[in-house]
Formats: sequence, structure tokens, C-alpha cells
Amino acid sequence: MLKQRLVSLLLMLTLAASSASLLSCSGDTESPADTAPETAATVTEVPDSLEARMNVSDGLPEKTFEGRTFTILGSDIHASNYLAEELEGEPVNDAIFERNAAISERFDVNLAAILCPDLEIATQAKTAVKAGDDIYQMMAGHIVWVGMSAGENYMYNWCDLPYVNFQQPWWADSTANDLQYKDKVFVAIGDFALSALSSTYCMFYNKVMADSYNLPDMYALVSEGGWTIDRQYEFSEGVYTDTNGDGKRDLYDTYALSTDAKSNANTYLWAFGKKIAVRQEDGTFDLEFYDDKLVSVIERVYSLFYETDHVYFDTINHQVGATIFPLGNTLFTNGNLIWATSVLRDVEFDYGIIPYPKWDEAQPKYYTSVDGSHEGLVVLKSIQEHEFVGIISEALNAESWKRVVPAYYDISLKYKGARDEQSVAMLDLIVEGRIFDFGYVYGGTSPAFWIQNLLELNSKDITSYYRKNFTPFSKNLERLLVSFDRYTSNP
Repeated sequence: MLKQRLVSLLLMLTLAASSASLLSCSGDTESPADTAPETAATVTEVPDSLEARMNVSDGLPEKTFEGRTFTILGSDIHASNYLAEELEGEPVNDAIFERNAAISERFDVNLAAILCPDLEIATQAKTAVKAGDDIYQMMAGHIVWVGMSAGENYMYNWCDLPYVNFQQPWWADSTANDLQYKDKVFVAIGDFALSALSSTYCMFYNKVMADSYNLPDMYALVSEGGWTIDRQYEFSEGVYTDTNGDGKRDLYDTYALSTDAKSNANTYLWAFGKKIAVRQEDGTFDLEFYDDKLVSVIERVYSLFYETDHVYFDTINHQVGATIFPLGNTLFTNGNLIWATSVLRDVEFDYGIIPYPKWDEAQPKYYTSVDGSHEGLVVLKSIQEHEFVGIISEALNAESWKRVVPAYYDISLKYKGARDEQSVAMLDLIVEGRIFDFGYVYGGTSPAFWIQNLLELNSKDITSYYRKNFTPFSKNLERLLVSFDRYTSNP
């Protein structure tokens, strides 16, 4: 099973890319890939190890752009993801430096970044488009704020760019499967957006506690498809202990799970196989996500939080698990991959990284979400050189997949003391399961937050909440889709 998992994400991406079920700009609509086959990148056959990625062809032509500058409008929070001034001996910084140097040398381009706060990025981009100013070739901004502004006619359709191929492994599957409306993609998720990797929700478990409670090999359980919410309940029974003997459930007791009632809790919606907006065969979206499964999901999460003694949670503080899990008195916690390089880097016990549990074993794979602070990639309608933008955008994402993602894996795993086959396979599996839900990305304050809202109200009455809140959400999203239908490539 371990050897089979080693191939994991990379092999499955190759198979998925050749499957008719994978939706992409070039797969079911007319695009530059259809009308100009000489510019269409082929789907590459990917290797079975992180190290071998460097030998994978991106299918791009050898072009020279005579020193032209490719400028990224980006978030000041993620400034270090775009440019690196020099080699520093830090793996991710050096990988970013080498990525940019390789692209600059290969295509004779200069890479630049203009930074501003998340809330100002869309405004700055719209100002440039309105003025017809080709100052920015790509924008990387807060996914929710970017998505909420998508109906304002300043984004260029990624599907109209030559050389961009969403079937390649450096683009998240969800770009084609969940973020494409008919033949249009306005916000894409590629590996250049490193925050879409580091902000991925996962679970950490305390290996010392797992051994003391006689848990099975969690990596093997996950790989075999048996890590479900029922198993989490099973493993959680009898863990809670009033460790300090004060008769109160507090930070210093022993728990099965530490978490918050915010985005960590909202992630269960996707982890259990639900989506707010489901893409249909004609490229439109079904928004009617209320069903018996949703009711069951809400009831199950509510039960975990309020009807067991398994969980230490907080309805106010975000990511409370970052405080309690390092104390060593929690079996599981929900968090982001970035915790491995921050709050958990100095813990004295060994821990493992696994996905959220599945709803049941019939669920085909493990799913997760990414914190809304991550970047989405946008091309502006004011671009003038489409071939230039297509080639460099594809190259930035391809080289990030080859160089930066493996470096991030290295630093994520070295703090837990190992970079072994099992731990790499877990990261592959978690990242593979990321869902970028159309209803979340473009929906603003949407059902993506309903689990959080109900938990904060100490309620599981999703039926009443749905009846009250779904209509305004659906009307807002339908207005956005009208703007997508009216889209033209002209500013």
C-alpha cells in the first residue's frame, strides 16, 4: 500500500488529465488550444517522486521576450512568495529565487511585483483596466475579496490565453472542476499561489498519545481509505481527562480534539463530500445544496462539538488548536499546513499530518478546504501581449510545482523530524483533495460559513437557517453569473 501511495498524487494527476471526466478550458469548449494547436501545451507524464519533477517538460516554446517585464500585482502579506532578492540558505526562499532566475534566463524577461494590502488589490487592478494600462500582467489576491469583485468586468478569461493548460499538475484540479463557468475561468489556483498550499486545512495528531491509546497506524489507515468520522469518534472515546483535577474543562485537561468553531469547523462541509455549488455537464452550477446529507453533516459536527466530551473548542478565538496542541495534551487538532513551520516547529513530541476524516468509506477520496486568506490568480483585461502573459504565467506555475512545492514539503516535514515516504504521501493526498468551491470563491459571505454560524449560536437547525439565508446568497450569485454571461474579452 505504501509503494502504491508513493505514486499517489503525481500518477493520479496523469490519469486524471487523460480522462474525459476532467473538465478544462481546452477539454470541452473552443479555446486557443482548439483553434491554434501549435500553441496548445500537451499534458505531460509526471514522475513518481518530488525530485524527478525537474525533468518534466512544461511544453512551452523557446521564446525570447527581449527583456520585457512581467509584473505581478500582489498582496503585501505574501510578498516573499513572489520575489527573492538572493540565495539565503532557506529552502523556500532559495527555490523562489531559482524559479525566477530560470524563467528570466530562459525567456529573457524581468519579473517584478507591486504590493498592496489585500483590500486594495482589486481596486488598483480595476483602475489600471479602466485606464487601459498594461502595467500588471497577473494579479494574486485574497481569494474571497477577489472573487467578490469578479463581476466588475476587469478580469480576463484564463481560457482565452494561449499555452495555459489547466490539465497540468501545477494547476489545482478545482480550477477546471469547480471554478470554470461554461468556457470561462476568471480566478485560477496554481502552484505560484503558494499560500493556497500553506493554508490548506489538515489534521495533526500526537503520535505519543496515539500509541498510549493503542490507535492503529494512522498513515496506513488513511492510505487504506478507512479514516472516517466514525473512526474519529471511536478513537476519541474515553480520552477526555480532568488532568488538573479542578473539576472544569479548561486548557490544561486532556482532549481528543482541539479546534475552533470557525474555518476549522467549516472545513468539515467539504471534508464530508459536500459542495455549495456543483458544476453541471453544461458548465453551469447547481446551487441547491440543501439535502438530507447536509442536515446529517450539520448534526454530526454539532454532536462532535456539543454532545461529546471529546473536543476543546472556542467560538471566539481563531485556531485555538495552535495554543493547546503544542502543550501535548490533545490527540488530534485541526489546523493549516503552515503550522508545521510555525507553531509546531519547536514541539518536543512527535506528531503526524493527516487529512480530515471522510464521511464514510464509500466516499471516494479525502477532501479539504483552504483558508480564505490564500491567493487566487487573475489576469487583467488590459493586457496587450497575450502570448507573453500565457507563457510566463504557465512557466511561473510549472516552475513553482517543480521547485517551490518540494521545498515547502521539505520544511513542513523536517520540523517533525522526518521526510519519509509516508509523510510525503500524506501531504500529496491532502493537497490533492483541496476543494475551491465556486460558491465560496464567488459567493462572499456565503454558506461556506454556515457551520461556524450555527456552532456560535449553539444550534443545529440548518433547515431554518437555510430558509432564512439561502435566497439572498443565491440571488447575489445569480447576478454574478449574468455578468459572466455578458463577458467579452474587451475592457
